[in-house]
Amino acid sequence: MSDSPLRQARWRDPDPTRCVGWLPTGRVTLADFQRRIGAWQACLDTLAEPGRCYALHDRDPLVFASALLALWERGDSALLPADDRPETLAGVDALTRARLGDVPGGHRPSTGAAPRWGTLSAERTALWLYTSGSTGAAKRIPKSFAQLDAELATHRDLWPLEGRLTISQVSHQHIYGLLFAILRPLVEAAPMAGALCRYPETLHAWLAALDETSQTVLISAPPPLERLPETLDWPRVRQRLAAVYSSGAPLPAAAGRRTQRLLDAPVRELYGSSDTGGIAWRGVPRQDDAWTPLPGIAVRADRDDDHLWLRSPYLDSRDWQRQADRIREAGDGRFQLLGRADRIAKVGGKRLSLTAMDRALEAADGVRRARTVVLPEPSGRLGAIVQLDPAGIPIEHGARRQRIAALRERLARAFEPTVIPRAWRFVETWPVNAQGKLTVERVERLFRDRLDHRQPRWLGVEASADGCCHVTLEVPERLAHLAGHFPGRPVVPGVVMIQWTCDLAREHLGVTGAFSRLERVKFPQLLPPGERVTLALEWHGDMQRLDFRLSGRHGCHASGRMHFRAGDPS
Repeated sequence: MSDSPLRQARWRDPDPTRCVGWLPTGRVTLADFQRRIGAWQACLDTLAEPGRCYALHDRDPLVFASALLALWERGDSALLPADDRPETLAGVDALTRARLGDVPGGHRPSTGAAPRWGTLSAERTALWLYTSGSTGAAKRIPKSFAQLDAELATHRDLWPLEGRLTISQVSHQHIYGLLFAILRPLVEAAPMAGALCRYPETLHAWLAALDETSQTVLISAPPPLERLPETLDWPRVRQRLAAVYSSGAPLPAAAGRRTQRLLDAPVRELYGSSDTGGIAWRGVPRQDDAWTPLPGIAVRADRDDDHLWLRSPYLDSRDWQRQADRIREAGDGRFQLLGRADRIAKVGGKRLSLTAMDRALEAADGVRRARTVVLPEPSGRLGAIVQLDPAGIPIEHGARRQRIAALRERLARAFEPTVIPRAWRFVETWPVNAQGKLTVERVERLFRDRLDHRQPRWLGVEASADGCCHVTLEVPERLAHLAGHFPGRPVVPGVVMIQWTCDLAREHLGVTGAFSRLERVKFPQLLPPGERVTLALEWHGDMQRLDFRLSGRHGCHASGRMHFRAGDPS
């Protein structure tokens, strides 16, 4: 097989009946897929001459893939924003934005004439990725066809798809999802699922809908793997799953073993970044935390400060390049990750290793994971995000104060009082995005109530396949709405709980339209400051109705129905 799998362009094959996309409701053949490419090219022809750069974002894998190939075959390139939120698009630097020619929003052609095939030269820039790295500032990463080819050939040789269906739970706007969920199926002539599989219930249903002889691979990340429920009948479907891949963040060893037990398939983790491409991999179960470099990758540790030095065919330069991660060599070419060396902050005029503070917190009883961050506010103080064992989660004001005092006492043994975190967020599930990243946006969301004293303390959200979500909240002790309600025994007013419900439904369920009316509203229990509660939201889009229930350790604090007027501005 060619060492340039991408430039071999298997999507040009003359086999019209080959399956390119699959869903339980039907298949997309290669002939259908080629017509989609042609339709995109016809659309692009109306916008500009070839040789442009276009922003490309679409959650549908087949729409995304056909648009990307239309660009490449026409002589254009693509820029892949991480998502399509206005804040993300606004973060693209002005120079780049001025050069983009965006396909009209909502235009997703499905049929068209035969596509035109071009030339995919090795050194031509295929696309740009955006990454925030460790700073939060957007950084543009170019990828040539040669770089993508080198990585695709490595993965193909290590773990060939051999015609298996690819099911993805991660975004293809990032390098891992792009390579494993989109480009590998295209270059290895294997089918891909026609939609993202965000929920375990959907994964189970899709596996059950496959022919008993069909085989699949799952492209996933730590968050969905950690949430696999024991209650689904995995033994009935898992014989159709050949392998599981995880990337974006380290998969906890216990979660890896549990995934392998439930799905009965090899679990492989990949380590890398948008800048570097893939660097190393490891399997589950593992005897240690060491990573094995991918073929062709050379890794060494700096003698002075343990920085990772990397030499890779996936980079523009073949020279050794220094990375922000720190490693310890483990023999046989393998290495262990020690964390990022750039997590240094100046707090109260003093330089501080945030990684060292994280480790001190993680050594405390009941702490699973911890991350200290510089608060997104002018104070320059630190906040701490701490994942606790479920039994250790504080659910009221007194327990929370005791937990904070114990952790502060532990830190005081090694750090000066002025640098110890001032704000604490205790979570049961690590608050990462779909790619397994604790992003700048997630950190801002966790501490937003410090800047707006009308807001509840947001501690994470869990969504389900049926359109419901559960938001974990705490009532801040300094909530502005507590003033005067009531003296001597402050509680959250009912109208405030209703406003929180409305705002969070718009944020997490995409509810739109103007508020219309309430039904069956009840406030059975008072809600005092410091309480930890769960807001259950269920949106019925056909009726423009939101069902909600806010409950905690004493039972239900608020419940009812909220109606919206379709088409009205929010």
